[in-house]
Amino acid sequence: MWLPDKAFELFTVSKENIDSLKEDLAAVRADRDATKIHLVTVQANFEWLRVRVNALEIERVQLIEKAYGLKIPAPEIARAPVQPLNLNQDIFNDMGEDMAKTLGYPVYNS
Repeated sequence: MWLPDKAFELFTVSKENIDSLKEDLAAVRADRDATKIHLVTVQANFEWLRVRVNALEIERVQLIEKAYGLKIPAPEIARAPVQPLNLNQDIFNDMGEDMAKTLGYPVYNS
């Protein structure tokens, strides 16, 4: 069976293309690793700052109570739990006007 040379050219791979793809992959992996390290650093800094601000708020409330005799609640920065994305849930599902009203969202009538 005879096949034209053009058919075999479809299956040839250039070494230069492979080398450039490998270099691109190495660069993307290096950026990814640097981003991961930066993310860990930022998260640690945020956690330290959150704890420090909460401590200062508690101290402020204690000083106001001691100075003025007022008992007020201390605001607190809390980490919100990360919700995994549920791909089976329809994110564009309309909850309806009644549910929106009960949740306190503004309802616009057209």
